[in-house]
Amino acid sequence: MNYSKSMRKSAMVKRVLILIGAALVIGLVIGSVSGYTLKTHITAKDKEKSTERRLERSSTETLVYGAYDNRTFTQEISLDWGAGDLDFTPLDCKMPEEQQEFTYYLCTGYNLDFTLVMALIQNESSFDPSVVSATHDYGYMQINEMNHQWLTDTIGVTDFTDPYQNIRAGVFVLRKLFERYQDTNMVLMAYNMGEDAAARLWEKGIYSTDYTEKILNYQMQFNEQLGGE
Repeated sequence: MNYSKSMRKSAMVKRVLILIGAALVIGLVIGSVSGYTLKTHITAKDKEKSTERRLERSSTETLVYGAYDNRTFTQEISLDWGAGDLDFTPLDCKMPEEQQEFTYYLCTGYNLDFTLVMALIQNESSFDPSVVSATHDYGYMQINEMNHQWLTDTIGVTDFTDPYQNIRAGVFVLRKLFERYQDTNMVLMAYNMGEDAAARLWEKGIYSTDYTEKILNYQMQFNEQLGGE
């Protein structure tokens, strides 16, 4: 009799524990779904804003020199390559050939136009890797100090006047902007003045500046050097 009561009591405890466990599992599932839905909504909202801006641009003619391939980079590409792995032709400019080749390999990895990046460097620093502006922009690609920490955290760059590290940082920034905007003029404007300031101009229908025109002109000259269009 005592054994039977003990069994019934034990069975009841087990059922209670099972019900509590089931409730916890259901709660966790619902919480996870809600959290995912919220995150997806925020991401979709940001993506929608970028898409609207790109659609506004679709009715105007523009020369697009950058590429977009539906990849999202959350970290730096592998730097494990050897000289001569790719068919590289140097430009006639002030940057040493080995640094040009390094830039070329990075551009290939991120699917960006080499001549566009070189044109940006020409415009930003005239190929002077040690220059620091009065507004705290550093090196070849004039990486502003407000971007230093996240670039250090994301791709490990620590010296923004080192030519190789600076190129790594600048090309990564460009790649991320192309992922977001997919339009060369918009990318260059965002790179130059920041996304918020650029967005204020886009809202006014302004999608080109002296800055973007200079870089695209430099790129045209570099393309001519390489025998391209």
